[in-house]
Amino acid sequence: MDLDKMMGEDPNLWISELPEFQRASITQLLGRGASFEEVAQAWLTASASNTFRFSASTQIADKGSFLKNVKRELRAFLCGDKKYKEERDGLFGQSSNARTLVVSCIAVAIAPHISVAAAVIAPVIALLLASLGKITVNAWCATEPGD
Repeated sequence: MDLDKMMGEDPNLWISELPEFQRASITQLLGRGASFEEVAQAWLTASASNTFRFSASTQIADKGSFLKNVKRELRAFLCGDKKYKEERDGLFGQSSNARTLVVSCIAVAIAPHISVAAAVIAPVIALLLASLGKITVNAWCATEPGD
């Protein structure tokens, strides 16, 4: 799987492969001029408060910092943190280049580290990947602060 090639394509392709029930509201917000990150924050604000019912261990206390936590874990996943080695090796060893697979695998890997259901953050992962624009993963890892 060539993630850098996928990152070089139209960022909206990350959104286009989400399920319709997620894609519709995200597309509507993007159509109103919101950025990918603004829509990610809106998604979390609207959906993160009750995620503990869907397997997260506790209710989300501070929605404002939740996006920051997701971004920190996404960076750890993409940039080589050892806690994600097994998941990363499995994902990038796949022959498929499907964005759905990338988003799903990253969401499933990150979810337990931030105590939330993968289904809640999958759209956020897609939005954050789209927000990277047409930059290679190595370039993003070299410039994005690790918090």
